[in-house]
Order: sequence, then C-alpha cells, then structure tokens
Amino acid sequence: MIEAIVGFKGSGKTSIIVDEITNVANTQDTNVVCIEYGKRFNQNIPYQVRLIDITEYPVRNYRELLTFIAGVSAKDHDITHFYIDSLYKIARSEDRIELESFFNDLDDMTKNIAAKFVMTISDDPDAMPDNVKKAMR
Repeated sequence: MIEAIVGFKGSGKTSIIVDEITNVANTQDTNVVCIEYGKRFNQNIPYQVRLIDITEYPVRNYRELLTFIAGVSAKDHDITHFYIDSLYKIARSEDRIELESFFNDLDDMTKNIAAKFVMTISDDPDAMPDNVKKAMR
C-alpha cells in the first residue's frame, strides 16, 4: 500500500508523519524504516525506528531511490512500514512525470513487499498526477 501526504511547505506534513511514525513504532510487531533528508528526526522518533539519512548514500534520483528501497527490503524481510519524508529532496527532482513513473514502479515493487509506504511531498495537491492523487490522504 502506498500513501502520500501532499501539501505546500509549512502545511504540517512533517508533523503528521512524525506522529504516525511514533504511533506505529509503539505498536507491537512492527518494523519501521524512515528515510529522511538530513538528520531531522533524531530527537523526534522512537529509538525502535530505523532512521536512514539518505544524504549518506549515493541516491540522486527516483530510480536510485527505488533501488535503495529494494536493497533495504532484501536485507530485512519483515519491514512493516516505510516512511519517506521530503520525497522531492530525496529524489532531487520535482518533475511530476518522473514522480508519476516512480509511483508506478513503487506500486509494482510493493506486490512483492508487504510493507506500507507513506511519503511526504511538498507540492500543490491539485497538480499531482492521477496515480499520486489516488494515494493521497
């Protein structure tokens, strides 16, 4: 399952995702991974969550992000939740055509991964591609 939290900068997306990560991490039988841009969440996220600062890895576009997610999933088969904060920063692209393709590829990949994916996107919700709109909360 893929969900997107889309809104303009300052609309509260990060607060929503931090609250959700905290709630999920405090539930038994969860294995949570959070991919962030920089070390923003160190003090805000429970210690059980695996925080990954993507700036420490050579991920520079959506394709490389998919490959990175596949690698993390291959190493740890029991991940229940992936959270990705600031998708545009992580993928280094605000191109909506590339975003649409990423969502299609991630959807294909989730057929083999049982984890739930939640990501934040700083953009106009009305301007999102249809497949992203379907995933929006």
